[in-house]
Amino acid sequence: MKCIVIDDERIAREGLNQFIKEFDFLENMGCFSNAHLALEKLKTETIDLIFLDIQMPLFNGLEFAKMIIDMPSMIIFTTAYSEFALKGYKVNALDYLLKPIFFDDFKASVLKAKKMYDLMLRQEDIMKPLFFKENGILVKVPLTQILYIQSMQNYIEIHLENRKRIIVHHTLKSILNQLPKEYFSQIHKSYIVNTKYITHIDGVTLYLKEINLPIARNRKEGLLRILLSE
Repeated sequence: MKCIVIDDERIAREGLNQFIKEFDFLENMGCFSNAHLALEKLKTETIDLIFLDIQMPLFNGLEFAKMIIDMPSMIIFTTAYSEFALKGYKVNALDYLLKPIFFDDFKASVLKAKKMYDLMLRQEDIMKPLFFKENGILVKVPLTQILYIQSMQNYIEIHLENRKRIIVHHTLKSILNQLPKEYFSQIHKSYIVNTKYITHIDGVTLYLKEINLPIARNRKEGLLRILLSE
């Protein structure tokens, strides 16, 4: 994970830098004495984790956090002022470390950040879009937009959330092997559904918003296990 330190106190910056060196999954991309300098860094490079002081000159850490709220960087606040803790979480801070910062507390925070980082990477990998040829044209299909897929012998019809349909030369079995099992389930010999769009199940009928599809009796129990474990 690429990280930076923002703190107006030199000793604090050096201390955090030493802690960072203890973790092989952290790469310190710079230490900054104020948020303005760090903002310039963020304009040119994606930073995964920011150790951010609150009380600083020019503009404080809370103001800085609000400025970068749309960026993918995780924030761990580092401050001597405990009354700022609640405000920190209101700007989606991952964690909060009270100065003086002890190594065990720092370790707990960075392991929390690593767990979140790995989860985000896994989600990105799982939900990578698929590409299909439709009428000789390569079409990008985001998995998050797929409602369900219907078998049509040697073809499949992919039904998207925006009501668009894509027909491609594939079998249901071959497409199922390309889809993440966390989100897609075959409910019938002719249908695969995106489980995130299921609104309810009534008997052997499954509802995806206003659409209803049949569930094969021998697949219903497996589907219910998946849904109830989420």
